[in-house]
Amino acid sequence: MTVGNQRMQIAERRSEIRNRLIALAVCLVVLAIVLLFASQPTPPKPVKDGVGPLAVQMAPNITAPTTHSPLEWWQAYHPNVVNNGDLRQQDCLYCHDPAKSCNNCHSYVGAKQVVSSP
Repeated sequence: MTVGNQRMQIAERRSEIRNRLIALAVCLVVLAIVLLFASQPTPPKPVKDGVGPLAVQMAPNITAPTTHSPLEWWQAYHPNVVNNGDLRQQDCLYCHDPAKSCNNCHSYVGAKQVVSSP
């Protein structure tokens, strides 16, 4: 084996090692990003009659209609009721103050804000 062949083999070996190190570095960066996002705490959900900025407050003197029972179903499916035209957004405003009972949840899930008509 000549000196030229040995140098070529060494260069190829260094290139192979460099490529493996780059692949390892990329994997470590991706892993770090995944762990960073996975470790972020989930913000608390808005809660009916809760406390804090995401609390959903309902007027205590107004009884919830039967369409709102069970509450978990209503929270999940009321957009369908409004979007299907079974209920207008304006109908919601008879009982709900958007600032205290609608927009906390809407902001949390990224839905369109409810605006009171003047």
